[in-house]
Formats: sequence, C-alpha cells, structure tokens
Amino acid sequence: MHRSRSIFCIIAVRMSATTFTASTTTSALPLSPREVACFRESGFLVIDAPRIDTIEIALCRRVLERLMQRQIGREQGRYIDLGGGDASPQIDPSPQILSPSFYARELRRLSFRPRALAIARQLLGSDACFAGDHAVLKPAGLGAATPWHQDEAFRDPDFDYEEISLWIALNDVSGDGSPMAYIPGSHRRGVLPHRIRADDRAGQTLECYAGFDPAAATVCPIPAGAMIVHHVRTVHGAPANRSLTPRCAYILSYLRPPTPRRTKREFPWLEQLRRTNRSRRKQFLLRGGVFIEVLRILRSDRYADRHFLSGFLRRRVKSLTAWWRRR
Repeated sequence: MHRSRSIFCIIAVRMSATTFTASTTTSALPLSPREVACFRESGFLVIDAPRIDTIEIALCRRVLERLMQRQIGREQGRYIDLGGGDASPQIDPSPQILSPSFYARELRRLSFRPRALAIARQLLGSDACFAGDHAVLKPAGLGAATPWHQDEAFRDPDFDYEEISLWIALNDVSGDGSPMAYIPGSHRRGVLPHRIRADDRAGQTLECYAGFDPAAATVCPIPAGAMIVHHVRTVHGAPANRSLTPRCAYILSYLRPPTPRRTKREFPWLEQLRRTNRSRRKQFLLRGGVFIEVLRILRSDRYADRHFLSGFLRRRVKSLTAWWRRR
C-alpha cells in the first residue's frame, strides 16, 4: 500500500480545532465545497486537523475501554474478536463492540455528535439519520489486521444504501499503529466479492478478495481527535498494530432511509457470517431479548426514522422464522 497521500483523498482542514456543538446549521456547513468534491471523487475524506476536544476524546476512550474490559454485549453477539478467533473470556487480539452507545449513555451525549450529523446531512441529504456506532481496540504490538472490505457487504442485499461512517481516532495513529487505508474511487464499483477470511476459525470476519488493486491504496495515519469519513461502498482495511501503543477508534454511521432494490442481488457470504457470528445473539433474542432490544432502540437516538425500527423488527421476525423452520 502506498503511503503517499492522494490529492483527492487527504484534505487537511484549516479551521481551528473546536468542540462540536448542536449550534451547527446550514449557514455554517462543516465541510467546504472542495472537501465535499474530494469525498465524491475518492469515496473518503481525511479531516486530519483534530476537531474534537482532547478532554472529550479521553472520556470517550475511557468509556470504551471500560466496556471492552467488561466484555459488554458478549451474550448479545455484540462483543466479537476481529482477530479471527472466538472471543475469549481472558484476552482478545482485536475486540470490537457493536452499538456501545446502547450500554453507555455518555456516548450519546458527546458534544461532537451534532457536528457529525451535520457532516452526514451535508454529504447525504437532510434526511440522513444516525444508524449506529461501534468501537475497535487493537492492543499494542498484537492488534490484528483488518481485512479489505466494504461496509455494504454486511447489509441486507434487498436494499440500496447511501451511508457514511466517521472513523474517529482516540489515540494518535502512526504509520505502524494500524492506520486506515482506502482504495480511491472504489465506492463507484458496486459491492465487490467477499468471503469469510481464510484463517478465521470462528467465521466472524469478511474480506474483499477481488475487483480492486491493493497497491493503489492510500494509507492515512492521523492524530487523536481527527477523523476519516468514508462511503459505505469504499474498500478499506488496516494492517496489524505494530506500535507500542494501543489503537482505539470510535465509529459513527449515518444513512438515508434504504430503498428496496428493483433487481435482486445475492451476498452468499452473509449466510455463513450470520450462522457463526450471531449464534449468541439469536439465543439472547429467543430468550426474550428482542423486547430489550426494541426498548434500547426507542431510548437511544439510533433508528430515529420509522423505517429503521420497522426494518429491525422485519429482520428479527425473518430470523426467528428461519430458525423455527430449521427445527
């Protein structure tokens, strides 16, 4: 992967670092026209001047590290290991927590959330809503690599998506500290072939294996408080953490209401992913967890649009029906 920075990919934001507040309006858009154009061209945008208060970054990191130490969400299938093995009660090479804001209200009150939503609505449209969050920790010297993938490869293939993710660095990410890498322009190629990573015994990790050139990647080391915005179809990944410091990241996702596809498409890799990665989650839901999940959604700012809640219920009914038929 090239470490040179593409002119279309890396934009140094010249504005002074400020705390994100709810006062952001369309008269003070967070991104310049040039930044928006670069995102459209490349499928990602690096905002490498820290824009989040250092105190809040430290708070966010402490909250996420506490959740990971307690392995919050394990029984619901939300605590997983990106390193490829089944999550161990003792140690995980690269733990990930899905929807950590379900378990820590502090994450819902972070002051940069309104500005993140403003960025999403500037890039996607005024109907963009918060879709979810997750966090990844790669311990010093042993954090596993993140394979190349597209986020849409994890989505329901019956819908089309316009979605972005804001990848926020909670530590300084150096060149050997597992920096994110992106394939410029890959968001215009549709969803490429994916598969369960070959060395993943637990079947928890997807990798994109065709349709792009890894040598064309742009590697993006950034300081704590900086962020990278990428499109749901942009191919991205990261090497292992070879540095002497942990690498913790908080990711916020936003999307417009998905629209049903007119033509059918198949994501055959999802069947195995759901069969292995979500076994604990299915047991949790069957024991009455579905009601807890709905309550969590209603209490959070996730799925603010009715479409998302109805979609959640539709997927749960579909999953339970499939399980019942296999009995």
